[in-house]
Parts: sequence; C-alpha cells; structure tokens
Amino acid sequence: MRLLAVLYLLISFTLFACSPEQEAKNSEPEWLFVHTSDSAQVLNNTTILMPLSRDIFAFTDRPYRKHMYLNGEQFVSLWSEDSANSFKTDPPNAVLTWVEGDEIREVKVIITHAKFDSNQITYTIKDIELGLKDLNQVSLFVDAIPQAVNTNS
Repeated sequence: MRLLAVLYLLISFTLFACSPEQEAKNSEPEWLFVHTSDSAQVLNNTTILMPLSRDIFAFTDRPYRKHMYLNGEQFVSLWSEDSANSFKTDPPNAVLTWVEGDEIREVKVIITHAKFDSNQITYTIKDIELGLKDLNQVSLFVDAIPQAVNTNS
C-alpha cells in the first residue's frame, strides 16, 4: 500500500510539473503592445505614420499579468535586434483600427520595420490595399514578443 501511495505521489508530481500552467511559469512572458493616437497617415501601401503623443502600452498575458510603458525609442528597438525572437527576425502581426464616420474600421498588417524620429513612428508594413488617407482615433495592436523587454534605452 505504501508503494502505491509513493507511486501516486510521483505520478501526480510529474503531471503537475509537466502541466501547461507550470510550463508557462518557467518561460519568459510574452509582451503585447498598443500604440494609440488621435490621428495617423497612410502614406502608401507600405507606410503608416503615427504621432507618438503618449507612450506605448505593453502588457503580458496570464499568468504574469504585468504591464509597463515604452517610449518610442524603446519600442522601435524591438525591430533592430537580431535575436531569434525579435521583430526584425520574425515580424509581428498587428491590427490597425480607426474611426471612419460612425464606424470602427480595421485592417490586419505585418510590421516589417519601425522608425522613431522624436515625435512619430513610421511603420513599414507588408503591402496592403488601404489607399492614401488620414485616419482618426487610431490604435495599433501589436502581436506578442516572447522575451524580456528592455526598458533601459
């Protein structure tokens, strides 16, 4: 009977250690990002210009539940690193939303590059048919990056 109890405890411990929740606790948090602005300009099928009037909001999913703010320089640096998990190596998916009349519009994009010039970020995206336009009440929701985010820039 004692052997059965030990075997049960060993199996239970092994299952707990291999559970997705435990695996998540041992991995790096994945950071997601939101850039909001009163306006933006679509310059062509591959370029969107967004003013940076407030910092980029970054947050993690469960189980970490962390958040922070990144300035423009810190955020665009994610496209300059050559690590396997960087945005330069694996460009993120994103959703661009804006208000047009009484409707909220959205388009899915892949951001291949980002450049900051002290008051705006220029995003280079894969070719989309959005047309040249000015956008109002804009939000850009950027996919996760599985690494520690450097806030020392």
